[in-house]
Amino acid sequence: MSDIQTIATGANMDFQPAAGVEVMITEIGSSSIIGSAPDGAPEVIVQLYNGTLASTLRYSTLSARLWGREMKILLNNTRYLRINNLNASSRNLCYCGVQTK
Repeated sequence: MSDIQTIATGANMDFQPAAGVEVMITEIGSSSIIGSAPDGAPEVIVQLYNGTLASTLRYSTLSARLWGREMKILLNNTRYLRINNLNASSRNLCYCGVQTK
């Protein structure tokens, strides 16, 4: 499964699997990259979100090294993905992953 959307400055792209479905996110991207190769990172904040509380998993300006590592973010209907656009302009944000249940 995957999705790509144009997201306004400071806005969020949320992905919440349906009830009973579990998903593993393997990649997150943006049309805006911060830094340069080999340490470039999508200009986003990646969070685990439950509808009320959010916890940051990756923050492009603070954790560029993490983007070079394998990504496995496990989601379900009560713990889902939030991607925030940090760029000063609207950007295309995307994710892809696999349904595990």
